Amino acid sequence: MRKILKLSVIAVLLVISNYRLNAQASINLIIFPELSSIDFAAFDFTSSRNISQRLIQIVISPPGIEVIVEGKVDWKKDERSGFQELFRFRTKKFLSRTFSNDEINNSDIEIEKTSFNSNLTSDIIKKGKPSGVVGIELRLLDPRGNFISKDYEEISFLNPTAPSIILPVDGSSYDIGSIILQWTASVGVTSYKIKANYVADNITNLESALNSGNPLIDDYDVGTVTSIRLNDILKRELLTDTNIVVVVKAIVQGPGGGDVLSSPLVMFKTNATGVKTVTLSGNPDLVRLANLLQNQISNQIRDKLINGEIQPEQIQLSDENGNTISFSEFVTILNFLEQNNNSIISIKYSPK
Repeated sequence: MRKILKLSVIAVLLVISNYRLNAQASINLIIFPELSSIDFAAFDFTSSRNISQRLIQIVISPPGIEVIVEGKVDWKKDERSGFQELFRFRTKKFLSRTFSNDEINNSDIEIEKTSFNSNLTSDIIKKGKPSGVVGIELRLLDPRGNFISKDYEEISFLNPTAPSIILPVDGSSYDIGSIILQWTASVGVTSYKIKANYVADNITNLESALNSGNPLIDDYDVGTVTSIRLNDILKRELLTDTNIVVVVKAIVQGPGGGDVLSSPLVMFKTNATGVKTVTLSGNPDLVRLANLLQNQISNQIRDKLINGEIQPEQIQLSDENGNTISFSEFVTILNFLEQNNNSIISIKYSPK
């Protein structure tokens, strides 16, 4: 009877101990910020190839308890694609602590089993420098394989693209009292800089006009916002009945100081306060579409998109197979095209 009671007490203590472990233990995944010099092979955490490439830090709390870690790495080509599994792994039991990916299979943290999508993994590793989006999921298990905790992070390697100016619209006129500058966002940007200058009526080289004399706005840093009132950042007086050229520059950090990605130049005209100006009433997403396709559609269609003569409910959207897509799905595609405008092969317009 005493032995039975003793065994029952031990079983209860084991249950309590396991409950405390599950309730208190946690895993935290930290991505190191500077990943510009790595290659895709570094994401194979189970191989000795990653020994010199430290990507992530794994923090398991509390330290010193016996645990197992399961990991999974997924990849998607771009924002229009879905994630595909690259590989997954499971470690043997080890005592919890803080460690980095280059310690997996190179220390007391040993791999028990792995599985790979061999075709996809080979194709991606051949690319060398990462692209797309990598998703990393880590799961913390107790010594019996019961789930305790998990963490997930994504690393984006989508190539940054230059912003595109939404407002002012090229060739339009605006009240001098309040001119709004709005542009599309660029991936990986750390700040935007604005430059603007006057353009004489007989000048055809807008780039030369932008960089001549004393600019109205001279590379003014506006941070990471994507719209601003031009009047608030002027260096000197804004005159009426004049042409203005403006550019938005995206500053993207990277090796060797990073890149400066400039938007296409936009020229607009100023009017005196109270003078009737061009009023934009178009849907903001259709204005974005008009600016994206400004060199690939007629001015008539572009103007109708901008001034609101064409509204979303008047547009029927379909994919290459004729299946109808929603306007929200179209906006997702538009976001992709703004970052990858070289993906546009052809445009067909069919009025109804």
